[in-house]
Amino acid sequence: MPNPREGTSEGRRRIWFGRRDAGAASVEMVVLASFLFMFTFAVVQGGLWFHARSVALGAAQEGARVAAAESSSGGAGAAAAADFVADAGGGGVLLGAATSGTRTATTATVVVTGQSQSIVFFWDPTIVQTASVPVERITG
Repeated sequence: MPNPREGTSEGRRRIWFGRRDAGAASVEMVVLASFLFMFTFAVVQGGLWFHARSVALGAAQEGARVAAAESSSGGAGAAAAADFVADAGGGGVLLGAATSGTRTATTATVVVTGQSQSIVFFWDPTIVQTASVPVERITG
């Protein structure tokens, strides 16, 4: 049965306003999908950064512990830290990893630097982790 108001201006307005929203769901989906992808990339990038930071900190702590137990300079600690990074995934986790160690009469310190992998092309997250441990010594 035909609508009796179709010929009137009120009926035309309803038809026109009903067609005005056509395609709005597609535009909303595109906008929401782009935000969803950006959020997903941010979460993955944060996970890569956090993992690389954790590996660097673990390597620095391991190197400092070794350097504190050795009677030589901090070189043994830096080597232990480099071995730790290699065992944890090496260049796949911490890109361009560099280790350095120093040992004084009371403290052994190891510094691990490198870069996290990045899926965001304009951001190169640099990671620097330091660990200091008291030197083991015999007191009488």
